[in-house]
Amino acid sequence: MSTITVNLKVWRQASKDSEGEFVKYVAKDISTHMSFLEMLDVVNEDLSHQGIEPIAFESDCREGICGACSLVINGTPHGPQKATTSCQLHMRAFND
Repeated sequence: MSTITVNLKVWRQASKDSEGEFVKYVAKDISTHMSFLEMLDVVNEDLSHQGIEPIAFESDCREGICGACSLVINGTPHGPQKATTSCQLHMRAFND
């Protein structure tokens, strides 16, 4: 199984009235077979174990149907693959 390390910059903001900032996270040993949302699940599990608030993101069907998972990835809505929702975007689309 092929794995990669992913460097994330995630916008974190406690509430609509508070100041926000980009926070950096490093996700190691991420399977290239995972979807982008599955990778975020792994990151959130690690954050929870550290007592850190998980990354909030929308994901309803995870089947590429609803479009609720519209994230901006590398400056592009849904990520680098055209006509692909974030839940259907696999980590093999990214480099280490």
